[in-house]
Amino acid sequence: MNAIKPLSQKEFLKIRDLLVSVCGIELKPDQDYLVETRLTELAIEIGAADFSEFHRAIIAEPELLPRVVDLMTTNETLWFRDDSCWNTLREVLLPKFFKQLEAGQPKIRVWSAASSTGQEGYSLAMLIQEECEKLAVPSLAERFEILGTDISTAAIFLGRAARYDSFTISRGLSQERRDRFFESQGGTFQLKQSIRDRVEFKHFNLMDNFSPLGIFDLVFCRNVAIYFAKDFKEQLFEKIAKQLCPGGIMLLGATESLFSLNAPFANRSHGNGLYYEVIKKG
Repeated sequence: MNAIKPLSQKEFLKIRDLLVSVCGIELKPDQDYLVETRLTELAIEIGAADFSEFHRAIIAEPELLPRVVDLMTTNETLWFRDDSCWNTLREVLLPKFFKQLEAGQPKIRVWSAASSTGQEGYSLAMLIQEECEKLAVPSLAERFEILGTDISTAAIFLGRAARYDSFTISRGLSQERRDRFFESQGGTFQLKQSIRDRVEFKHFNLMDNFSPLGIFDLVFCRNVAIYFAKDFKEQLFEKIAKQLCPGGIMLLGATESLFSLNAPFANRSHGNGLYYEVIKKG
């Protein structure tokens, strides 16, 4: 393997600015190591002698951009990540949605806005199935539409495949749910079709226009806004608010909040968790 010159501060700033412009991710000043560790192999693959040459290649060859984004975005995720979120869903939000369906609303639409490899959307689909069965109305689960989007094409591919190795399957998933919702296939675990069918996946950049996605009752935007600058966070939450129906809800990660941000949401709390109800103007 050929060597590549170490990343200079000037080169880091160029690549950081490029990432902000194409996907909103803003690396911190001390995160130059992420560029080196994640992009060096690709830079060598395309024959770049240094990161300035690599940056020029990305600009000249737009087909390289998705690979750069895939390498620089974090696909760290777990099943049923953050207990407080799932307790709020089970005890507050799903009962609210069930009442809306029973009152005649045709469907409940949910958006997992940074779906990664599918664990968030599939966790929700499993929980909905379990709660509908407790109410002795399992057919209600079919009236939930779950959309998972991610900027990483690799993550979307894996989410659609819904096949996970033993390490991935163990991260947050109980043995009971594994036995019920997955089929063991030679060292991997395939999610059953009945749950896979509940989640649709699309490649999507959060910098794009949200209107084609439609209106939602619930949006998961967890553990993604932390990578964005304040201005982009406010733009993101404003755009999400426009895609939520009156009374619609947004969920953030356990360590995230809207504190100090200008965002059209009212804080709501349940137990140790927070959720956010959209404020519609006029």
